[in-house]
Amino acid sequence: MSDTKKKSAAKPIKTIRHGAVGASIWKRQAPSGFEYFDFSLSRSWKTQTTGREGYSPNFFAGNLDDLQATVSDAASWIASQQACLLDAPDDRGTTSPSSADADSRSPSAQVVF
Repeated sequence: MSDTKKKSAAKPIKTIRHGAVGASIWKRQAPSGFEYFDFSLSRSWKTQTTGREGYSPNFFAGNLDDLQATVSDAASWIASQQACLLDAPDDRGTTSPSSADADSRSPSAQVVF
């Protein structure tokens, strides 16, 4: 494959960890130009016999406390950053619509434990 066709790997703008649980936070942009953040969760692991390491999208019941703390911290960080995006002037020098208007347009998910 030629170098011109290779895509650089996107990196999260922030990672939050509690124990083995991590949240990778991504900045996205909708086709309409609206910018927003979302996050993906993973659990790190390491084998005792070979020392091999990796990440898994699966969790154990014992990960509950770390999952809750990680999701809460990621959601709080995103809320603070989204507020900054909404308050920032756009190219015309005006601020973005209110957060209530933006919330109706942005993708969102609720996590319930």
